[in-house]
Amino acid sequence: MRLKVILAVTGGAVVVGAGAAIASHAPEIDPATVPTGFFVAHNNVADIPVSTIARAVQPDGADVFVQHLSLGANQVFAWHTHPGPVIVTVRSGSLTYQDAGPNACRDRTYAAGQGFVDPGFGHVHRVIAGPSGAEIYSTFLLPPASENHLIVASAPEECL
Repeated sequence: MRLKVILAVTGGAVVVGAGAAIASHAPEIDPATVPTGFFVAHNNVADIPVSTIARAVQPDGADVFVQHLSLGANQVFAWHTHPGPVIVTVRSGSLTYQDAGPNACRDRTYAAGQGFVDPGFGHVHRVIAGPSGAEIYSTFLLPPASENHLIVASAPEECL
């Protein structure tokens, strides 16, 4: 299994409006240079879909990426999907996860100490930072040799 640590501080360059591209060229750092300890400790991530994680992990392992994002107040990260599940933990601030549910657009807000799992595999969503911004850590579990960890997508019909 391969592990990459990607730290990204977002500004206006990464967060864009619907239909535009998302810059996903965050600097990659050597994991050996990251201080030991917890990035985020004791976050509660409810409803982890084991079947989605099992789908990403192949007999020869999975590609694992850890990404650190810092979003400004009310900053929107455009609609996108991932080729596998992503476990997101909120370190500070709050974050609203928006996706399509049965006949409606759903908003679920997570505060510091909470988290969620995006199932990936074409599940289109976006995130919106709260009034004080959000600092998050995302752990990607992707099928081996995944080309991209983030794929720009159109907003679901329920969210237009």
